[in-house]
Amino acid sequence: MSSLSSKQSNVIDRSSKKQMQGICNLPRDIKFDILSRLLVKDLCKFRCVSKHWCNLISNPTFLDFYHERSSDNPRILMMNDSENDDNEQQQLIHLASMDLDGKVGNESMKRIYGDYIDMLPSGHGLICLFYENHFYLYNPATQEFVSLVQGSLSPCNDHGAGFGYVMSTKEYKVVHMFTQSESSTGFNIGCEILTLSNGDEASSRPWRVIDQCCPYLVTGCALLVDNVFYSTRADKHNNSSDYDLILALDLEEENFRTIRLPNPGSYDEENYMFLVELRGFLCLVDNFAIPPMMNIWMLKDAKNITWVKEYSIRFDILDGFDDVYTIVTPLLYHNEELVVDSDQDSLHYYNFEKESFRRGKRLNMQWDINQTWERPLRKTRLSLYTESFFSLGSR
Repeated sequence: MSSLSSKQSNVIDRSSKKQMQGICNLPRDIKFDILSRLLVKDLCKFRCVSKHWCNLISNPTFLDFYHERSSDNPRILMMNDSENDDNEQQQLIHLASMDLDGKVGNESMKRIYGDYIDMLPSGHGLICLFYENHFYLYNPATQEFVSLVQGSLSPCNDHGAGFGYVMSTKEYKVVHMFTQSESSTGFNIGCEILTLSNGDEASSRPWRVIDQCCPYLVTGCALLVDNVFYSTRADKHNNSSDYDLILALDLEEENFRTIRLPNPGSYDEENYMFLVELRGFLCLVDNFAIPPMMNIWMLKDAKNITWVKEYSIRFDILDGFDDVYTIVTPLLYHNEELVVDSDQDSLHYYNFEKESFRRGKRLNMQWDINQTWERPLRKTRLSLYTESFFSLGSR
């Protein structure tokens, strides 16, 4: 029996070698096209096959081609956290990557510090997780997971963070706002930035405090679009009624400026609004309009502050929508459809031509059955990423 199994294995090995030799004889462009359709974890294995394959897959031209193609095929990272350990103030989180159809790729368990963990997507290969001044970077494609140097401590609650990829320099940037001091006249808020290039030892990269202080109290997560971080819920130090601003941090100039929201009267100023990036533009989302619908304003001209109401989508046609409990978050514009997360067990896809939603395949979500709301709340959090070879320098 073992002899038969050995013979079968030898036949398979010879067959695989012949197939690979055949691929080796193909023109380079065709080889690039074939390999760019595979996942990073598979390509990392192929690197070990021979020197030829290692050189081919490590070729900078191929890597650029691969990253360009992977940007057209976004994937999902799902995070489920467990009950934290009261003694260690740590918890185990389960991370699972998959394609938009729910086919699972990599899975891993990580122990991290904190109670409620925020996810900061970059729109590219890495995901940032953070709690207060504790930051972690994760590459779902390679499963490389690194704890960063802790950010500055704040005397009071932290005021937000942001994470993003700068295309022009091929670097990731982590931005962290923190309270340097507090007085009767307000807060002195500092801003620190951590920069990471491919192959850097991420665990030892230092934070750098920029010269200009942050002029506003900021909560929530900052969004990077075209080399500028944007934050909502910006409250003036000494004027808590000034809610109609978006705070912008220009990474090149390292200074802050403010951007006015769309014209008052075009939305309910009491609504909760948030920022997303769609088609390369900063967008403001209001999904508490009456009647139930989602309005999306797009900043078409950041220099002259030109907002355009780009989309208005009715929610009464969204299967499972509840105007009390459902918060709909646009994730990306993909294949002429808007992919949205509506806190259900699957994603939904809005077709602009047909003005209708379709439900995606069910995902393996977890729900909080212990909460006291009338409807169970979803524990699973989602983030989108693209396959990337970006190294965090831990291997």
